Amino acid sequence: MTAEDDALSALQASGLIDVLKWGAPVAFAATDQLYDEDQGHDQGVVGYLNFKHYKDLVDRATSNGRFKVGEGIESLGGDVLERGITPDALRAMPFLSPDAVVRRDYKQSPGWATEGYRVLLQSYPYGKVDDIKWVQRSDAKRRVASQLFIRDNALFDDEEFGLESIAGIPEDDDFVGVTLVVAHAFDPATKQFELYIGQSRNPEYPGDSCWHWKRVLLTGGTPTGSTGLPVTPQMPSGGASTDVEDVPVRLKRSGAGEGSGAANG
Repeated sequence: MTAEDDALSALQASGLIDVLKWGAPVAFAATDQLYDEDQGHDQGVVGYLNFKHYKDLVDRATSNGRFKVGEGIESLGGDVLERGITPDALRAMPFLSPDAVVRRDYKQSPGWATEGYRVLLQSYPYGKVDDIKWVQRSDAKRRVASQLFIRDNALFDDEEFGLESIAGIPEDDDFVGVTLVVAHAFDPATKQFELYIGQSRNPEYPGDSCWHWKRVLLTGGTPTGSTGLPVTPQMPSGGASTDVEDVPVRLKRSGAGEGSGAANG
């Protein structure tokens, strides 16, 4: 198996892949309800809202952040989980055990970890997944893209023998493992969206890829004048979260063992 296969197998077994695929279209629908070009909203607003909604939804399904389960409590009640989300979205939400996925933030960038893998969120303009310049993103994303790769035999092609990741990022004491990026994009004009997961890289030469590998998880939407998959389910106009990005959320039920703060994804 390649490093890509190992990563996806572990994330699928934990249920995190299902959470990521569920949360993305719900987040995009929430962003779509708030987006207003006539008020000066642009790609920066879209990326910020997608990130905030998506982060909140992943926390919701994995019992992290403001949905963290306190000691002696097996799960949160429906009265907590249903706030800020439609009944249809709640019914479709994967339910993971509270300890299946844990928050492991990196340099104020929210992260979720399981089985030796961690994922961070990153927004980008729709259709530009291969044009992300990690060195122009946050310090966390730049460092993640600097994770090294080795091969069993440098004389053979990567595609034949696969790549093995060197676990861990220097000076990251809270997590030992491989850090991946979940890249998400939504175009409110065409309603198209896409979701990828992969291991990022800082290209050494012009024309090099910004990914060691990536895998598409979702694509869809309804382009203007065309048919396609609608962005569903919709969420209330208030969206999933309006917390300021660098301020910890207030409704957190337990403060133990979790990084604080967030960086724009």
